[in-house]
Amino acid sequence: MKSALTVIAVTILIAACLVLPASAAVYYSTSTPQIITRGDELAVSGTGATNGTVVLWIIGRDYFGTKAVAPDRHGNFSFFYKPTETAQFSTGQYAVVLQDPGPNGIMEIEPGKDAGGNLTIMNRGKIIVRLGTTEALRANVQKETASLTAAARLQGVDDTFVTEYFFIEDPAVVFNGIIPASDSRLPDQVSGNRIFFNGTTNLRTSDIFRAEIRKDGAETPIMTKDLTIIPGTGLNSWNYQLDEPGLQPGKYRISVRWASYNTTGSSTAYFAVGEDAVPVTPGGLPVPAMNTEAPLPKGLDTLLILGIVFVSAVVLYTVGKK
Repeated sequence: MKSALTVIAVTILIAACLVLPASAAVYYSTSTPQIITRGDELAVSGTGATNGTVVLWIIGRDYFGTKAVAPDRHGNFSFFYKPTETAQFSTGQYAVVLQDPGPNGIMEIEPGKDAGGNLTIMNRGKIIVRLGTTEALRANVQKETASLTAAARLQGVDDTFVTEYFFIEDPAVVFNGIIPASDSRLPDQVSGNRIFFNGTTNLRTSDIFRAEIRKDGAETPIMTKDLTIIPGTGLNSWNYQLDEPGLQPGKYRISVRWASYNTTGSSTAYFAVGEDAVPVTPGGLPVPAMNTEAPLPKGLDTLLILGIVFVSAVVLYTVGKK
């Protein structure tokens, strides 16, 4: 889900020169570059395929499949994987390999299975590589992919292959600013101030994405807001701002919930809101309170005392004389 409900795909040119035409190219479209979220739509398209039907191989953890499509008369073609198909993928590395039949228009290299149920790569119906069972395919499939593409160098084979690697991920929402080893705790906030949350996600920009704030321990949200997923060059991002006066003092939790096709989930973080803090100096000590009364000039306090003594003496002398 780098994915959400209406797909806005980012198209990336990943390889050029399929076969003969120098302008040939293949494009992989996903909601986040080189990442496919389970339940995402996946589109693969290309140009310059002038040799006939092309085949797309997808090899990854617990998955091995191919699709064939005939290009139009201009050599353009496209494959499309529905959310129900990508939901079958497991997390890990996947190889997406486009196979062109070469100038003779015939696919010499094909997928198959042996009598024991092992996945195989065949050359004109003859097994040349056994890959093991589907369940034996792990998160790193570069070895299996290399076995497939190496077949292009066999004598009498003019098939060509274009390979790109993707990572399959579960849908995820991440909060920026989580305090390390704090069990999903965000920094404390000050009541009366603006509060700002942000993070990243592999959900699509069209997925349903909603923030909910609750008092810690309560089930009913005190604030709910639909958010926009912002497209990114790597992961997509999101943000949520509460303008002044923010929240009353207390403990809170924020949950970001998402929905994409038939899949839903959420991510939660915790934070506290306190009263205005005592200002702190750069050295870490509280700033002393300012004295609003002006200090007396140096020495004036001594003169004042002497003056009081003199006046008292004068008064006593006068009274005694009477």
